[in-house]
This record gives sequence, structure tokens and C-alpha cells, in this order.
Amino acid sequence: MTRDMVQMLQGNVDAVRGMELLLQQKRDLEAAGYQENEMYFLPGMLVLKLEDGEVRWMVFEGEFKMEIWKN
Repeated sequence: MTRDMVQMLQGNVDAVRGMELLLQQKRDLEAAGYQENEMYFLPGMLVLKLEDGEVRWMVFEGEFKMEIWKN
């Protein structure tokens, strides 16, 4: 899998705010029709599995960012 895009969504994010952002992103994905079995959490990361890759939202070194990975 290769990383196709990285986008910084918010800076100066602490661990608590980071988890809030990840949980909100999960709720937004569920509201958009994605199923629970299409996504999973890792420490500091939410992953959405797609047919041709995945989208990762992560909190790392004070940044909340999104990465798109393609097969």
C-alpha cells in the first residue's frame, strides 16, 4: 500500500482532544452510512477500510491529520 495524500486537519491537539476528534470522526462516518466492520481503532488512530485502500485519521505529535493510502 502506498500513501497517496496527507492533510493536517488541526494543530496543537492534546491526547484528550485527539480522542474526542477520533470519536467524532467515527460518528460522522457512521452517520454517512459506513458500517462498524469497515473501521477500527488503533492507539491514536481510526482506520476506514475501502475497496482500493484505506483512510487513516490520526493524532500524532500534537497534530490531527488524515492520510489516504491506496493499494
